[in-house]
Amino acid sequence: MEQHTKHRPPVNVGRSTATWAQLIRTADALRTGAKHTYELRRRGISHPAGRVRELNGLGFIITRTLITTVDADGFTHNGVALYSLIHEPEGVLNAQ
Repeated sequence: MEQHTKHRPPVNVGRSTATWAQLIRTADALRTGAKHTYELRRRGISHPAGRVRELNGLGFIITRTLITTVDADGFTHNGVALYSLIHEPEGVLNAQ
């Protein structure tokens, strides 16, 4: 089983389901602009709200707005979280 220190993510995060890999992918996605729950899930983030909460705990400031959106299957969903990165602490998710 992989062991990671608080500030040491796994080396290969591309398709990993490890929490640190998901945190890195979440932060990477939000750096390019706001993303909603379904967009983050398409990037392999299994529980976007949990990852955002964990990033906030690491010093990130991420806001949430509730929106209406249509999923990939054409269903409309009300109250979907849209996350926006406001501030990122320096050096927290740097690969080592």
